[in-house]
Amino acid sequence: MNVGETPAGRVTEAATALSRALDRNDYATASGLIAPGCVYEVRGERVEGSAAIIASYAGSNQWAIEHLDEVRYESVVEAPHGDTAPVLYTDYLMKVGAGWHRHRCRQHLTVGAEGKIVRIVHEDLPGEVEALDEYFARCGIER
Repeated sequence: MNVGETPAGRVTEAATALSRALDRNDYATASGLIAPGCVYEVRGERVEGSAAIIASYAGSNQWAIEHLDEVRYESVVEAPHGDTAPVLYTDYLMKVGAGWHRHRCRQHLTVGAEGKIVRIVHEDLPGEVEALDEYFARCGIER
């Protein structure tokens, strides 16, 4: 039996495929991995539908590349719990004069019966938003 044939393997494969596509800013691939009715819960907001979710990710990346000198993304899929896999996302941000900053968050990706992501719940890790705000202040960036 292949890893992807087990329920946990199927969840891990779907989460890995989406997180790798997002790391590469490959929104065409990412779009195909998100169910049309997917819901993304982030900081008290609810984004519905694969197109709106992809637009949210793409918009965040566009903002970053317009305000920073270099941006790199990396993700690690953690062990799934049932049909949901946590993904630790790490953003490496650099602004000349302010140096590098590493920002981390976690998103919990729920995989539906068809193997597509049906729910994404964003989790801000303790102290990360505050550290990011301090970095932006040092860079002279308002968001």
